[in-house]
Amino acid sequence: MQFASTRHSGTASTRTGDRRPAGARRLRSAPLAALLTTGLLCMASQASGAVPRPAAPAAGHDPVIMIPGMTGSTANMNPMKSDLQANGWPANRLFTWTDSSSMTQDLAKAARELSAKVDQVRGQTGADKVVLATWSASTLAARYYIKNLDGADKVSQYIGFAGPQHGTTNNGCQWYVSCQQFASPNTAFLKALNNPSEVPSNDKIDYLTIRSTQDRNATPTDTAMLAGADENYLMSGATAPNHLMIISNGTALAKMRSFISAHEND
Repeated sequence: MQFASTRHSGTASTRTGDRRPAGARRLRSAPLAALLTTGLLCMASQASGAVPRPAAPAAGHDPVIMIPGMTGSTANMNPMKSDLQANGWPANRLFTWTDSSSMTQDLAKAARELSAKVDQVRGQTGADKVVLATWSASTLAARYYIKNLDGADKVSQYIGFAGPQHGTTNNGCQWYVSCQQFASPNTAFLKALNNPSEVPSNDKIDYLTIRSTQDRNATPTDTAMLAGADENYLMSGATAPNHLMIISNGTALAKMRSFISAHEND
């Protein structure tokens, strides 16, 4: 959702969050054949006195797809894109996108369009998975994609800024289908999306939500939390950002960057 409002610079309060147990983290292991091959190559190099070849460098950051909210444009995400690039993300791994209706249509349809975009980015970059950085209404389309379509194996991290995850009391926008879908916690769309888990495939995907007490669009504040997320980050106080500014706020963007980096090898 997007409405004109006065800009506030942001600071962070003590964060709140839920982290799933270590045993629930996804495990990665090399295939047995690859391990045997590596062992044989090392033995051969030692026997011949040759210096072993260095391991291939670790893959870079997963591509990030940044998605605005209802009635938004990709330009809204340019500050986020610039921030990531300024902090070491290659430009060719950063994408801004929205669906054909700017998130005003059925969010299930937006999710289907997101599925095509994810496949396009994966094909273009050669990456197995992407990070979804979402804002407002797009937080719901992205979760629908992960839960109900083919996103579980194609998304490494989900980041939701100011999402109406449990509806909003600021719902006077119901001429849009999407707004009808998050007009209250009890819409059919949200009840289906939030059950049995608010963080689908959380054994494979890391979840971060960022919310602010100064947000007057996604209300009440805690509607933007997800039960079971790795972290639910709260920004509070007079200088916390409003709904429009949260996606360009320096503290919020720093939290996103640190979260991505901390979880890249999970």
